[in-house]
Amino acid sequence: MKSAQSFKEFFEASFLDENDPQTAYNLSMEFFADFILSTPLKLDLLESYLLGGNIRMFYKSLSEQKYLIEFSDDLNRYWHLLRGYSEALSKLKEDQSVKSSKRLYFYYFDKYGDRRLLRKEYWLEGKRWEFLDELLNIYTEDELRGFILKYHQVLLNNLKIYQSLLMLFINDLQHILTDSYGQLVQS
Repeated sequence: MKSAQSFKEFFEASFLDENDPQTAYNLSMEFFADFILSTPLKLDLLESYLLGGNIRMFYKSLSEQKYLIEFSDDLNRYWHLLRGYSEALSKLKEDQSVKSSKRLYFYYFDKYGDRRLLRKEYWLEGKRWEFLDELLNIYTEDELRGFILKYHQVLLNNLKIYQSLLMLFINDLQHILTDSYGQLVQS
């Protein structure tokens, strides 16, 4: 609930106009109503991209949700996981060859190799290195196809978790708005 409260306070402050508090209130309520109504639609669209196999579009569209990572550790964690997996999978799907998978591994190892020691300390680093270690051990085109299918499913499963976290966030926000203003912004 604290995450939704800080979200509410941040955006209320961004609309604050000491000269016209009614306009500030109206803009805030309009923003919150739009957020509550449009977010489930955006989540459905993200899911449709994954179900349709369009991982590149999923990756690009997910960036619209980035601002939410500031308000919730769970949303932060899953957003970064979804972005990381979808970026790597979209690159693998562009050129589905073992040679390309090795290049991708070395690209990420070059980028994140100095963080390997953190895999036992940080959840996301553990997930990153699990992915990369499996990628390194691919030696045939069939193994690569299986790897892509496996992580496509992992991506879908983690999107479901992200969706549920975001819907809980919206539910908390609605309760906070009801308590603050005596009205519920409908979804």
